[in-house]
Amino acid sequence: MMSRGRLIFISLSLATVSLVVGSSILASTAGRQGDDGEDSLYKYLALFTEVVGLVDRAYVDQTEIEKLMAGAFEGTVDALDPFSVYVPPDQVDAYEAARAVGGRRSGLTVLKERGVAFAMAVEKGSPAELAGIERGDLIARLQGQSTRELPLFRIHSLLAGPVGTRIEVECIHTGMKKDLSFALADFPRPGVELEERRGVPVLRIGAFEAATPDDVRSSLQVLLDDSTLPRFSDKGRLLLDLRSLAGGSEEAAYQVAALFASGELGALATREDVVRTFAVDSEPVWRGRVVALIDRGTQGPAEVLAKVLQQTIDATLVGTYSFGHSGRLSPVRLSTGGRLLITDAFYTGPDREPIRDAIEPDVVVRPEFSLSEEEKSEDEVFDRGVDVLLGKEEVEEKRAA
Repeated sequence: MMSRGRLIFISLSLATVSLVVGSSILASTAGRQGDDGEDSLYKYLALFTEVVGLVDRAYVDQTEIEKLMAGAFEGTVDALDPFSVYVPPDQVDAYEAARAVGGRRSGLTVLKERGVAFAMAVEKGSPAELAGIERGDLIARLQGQSTRELPLFRIHSLLAGPVGTRIEVECIHTGMKKDLSFALADFPRPGVELEERRGVPVLRIGAFEAATPDDVRSSLQVLLDDSTLPRFSDKGRLLLDLRSLAGGSEEAAYQVAALFASGELGALATREDVVRTFAVDSEPVWRGRVVALIDRGTQGPAEVLAKVLQQTIDATLVGTYSFGHSGRLSPVRLSTGGRLLITDAFYTGPDREPIRDAIEPDVVVRPEFSLSEEEKSEDEVFDRGVDVLLGKEEVEEKRAA
C-alpha cells in the first residue's frame, strides 16, 4: 500500500509538473482565484518546497536533490495513468531510440501502476512468450534490478536493446515466482488470420498496423467468396478475436471498423475539444453477425474496434473486462531538456464517450483460474463466444440505458 507521505509527495509534484507544462493555465487560474483562493496552486507549491526542505534536512540518510526531483516527477506521471512517462534530460536520446524499437525484439509490453510493473501484453511467438512470460505476470526484477526502483523509461529501454541481448526476468505468476530469461531477437509479428473452428469463421487480428485494414478486407472477401466453399461452412457469422491485443494504431482500428459499419465511428477528443472525427460513407464489406472476444489484454485500438462494433452493428462482446485506455500519448519538451510523454486526448466510439475505463462485455465470462486450467479457461471464453454467435445462449440486454 502506498504511504500517506508518498501520496502527498505525488500530489505536490503534480503541481510542479503542471507549472512546467502549462504556465499559461497557471496564470489564468491564479487570476480567477486570487491570492486567497483555497485551491491556489501557489499554496501547494509552497508546501511542496517545505516538504522537500524538510526531507533534505531531517531524513536519516543524506539525500540528493536530483534523485528527489526525479522521484517526484516519476511519481506524478505514475499517479496519472500507466502510459505517461517522465524522461530526464540525459536519457532522452536513449529513450527515443527505445520507443522506435518498441516491443519488436521482446514482444513484451510492460507498464507500471502505483510502482508495480506488470506484463500488459505478450505477443504470440515472441521471445518473451517462448520464455514463459504470460499476460498479467508481475515483473519483480529485470536484469537483476528491482522494478520498483526502475523508472518506466528505463524498463522500456532495457527491453529494446540490441538483438542478442540476454534479458533476465523474475516474474510473479498467480503468487509463484518464475526466473526466466530470453534473448532479444527480431521475430515475425502476428498478422491477420482467418480459420474455421467449431463450424464458424474466426478472425484473429494480431496487430493494428498500416497494412491491417487491407489484410482484414482480404480475409472478409475470402469469407464472402462462394468459391471457397466448403472451406467455411457458415458465411453469415463471424467470431472476431481481440484478446491480448494491445497497442498499435487507432487510425487503423477505425479503418477496420469501416469494413463493418458506416456513418460516424468516433472521435479523438481532448479535455475541451474534438480534435478529429472518424466517419465513413462507403458501404461496409461485412453485413453478417459479429461476436467479439475481449479480455484484460484488449487495449487501445482493439478497444476502439470493439466499442465501435458494439455501438454501430450491435456486435456482442464476450469475455472479461478490457484494459480501459485508448489515448493519444504526446511528448512535451521541458525547459530542462527532459521529456514528458502525457496522455492529452482519448479516442471514443460513436457515443463520443472517451475510452478511459474498462469496457464491460455483454456476456461476462469469469473463469476460475488455476495453474493447470488456464488453457481450459481460455477455451471457455471461446466456447461461450461460439454459443452466442450460433444463438445457443441468450444475451441479457445491458445497453438500454
